[in-house]
Amino acid sequence: MKNSSIHRPVRSFVRRKGRITSSQKSALKNLLAKYGAVYSSDMGQLSSSLLGNPKFPLIVDIGFGDGELLVTTAEDHAESNFIGIEVYDAGIGHCLKLIEQRKVNNLKLISGDAVEVMKFGIPNNSINQINLFFPDPWPKKRHHKRRIINNEFILLMTKKLAENGIVNISTDWEDYADQIGDLFSKRGEFLEKSSTARNVSTKFEKRGISLGHDIFNFCYKLISQ
Repeated sequence: MKNSSIHRPVRSFVRRKGRITSSQKSALKNLLAKYGAVYSSDMGQLSSSLLGNPKFPLIVDIGFGDGELLVTTAEDHAESNFIGIEVYDAGIGHCLKLIEQRKVNNLKLISGDAVEVMKFGIPNNSINQINLFFPDPWPKKRHHKRRIINNEFILLMTKKLAENGIVNISTDWEDYADQIGDLFSKRGEFLEKSSTARNVSTKFEKRGISLGHDIFNFCYKLISQ
């Protein structure tokens, strides 16, 4: 008998049921179709209603957590299109509630694997900015292969970014920061820039600070493809 796990991709997340409130469940049921979609690779490219007006910059936020920072940023940049990608229902539900309450019309949410969404759902050379704020650090060494930022994902971002596109990354895990810096330093497509401070701290940033962790912020500009 063949082992079906041989070709199973290594993912940067594990779907856990976790705790979800009744209001978050309600938002998922009643608002996701209005402000986003559940994605699978067989769906192909995202619809124009999700990608937004191509005349405006496109900003993609991967793993937006509870969505507080994402919604605030979208409100502050009404001239840009925002797509938030997340796999955890509680965070998506919370973010949907914020979008509805604040009447944010330039932000769409995608429930799905960010690698699949980026690879199959978003056209090449179309993203102006990619944000990865506090991706899962997978702190145990045996789990480092699950970290989303690796050579393959950097190459994928290179294909999807528009000319002079920006990648912003933050982490509170020093060894992950070392890995990120090392990976980008070995690629000639990106130029490191000064990182612009966020005006809202994320839930994971606050937790890292409470644990005494330093915060490492990176900003890379695409200079060649």
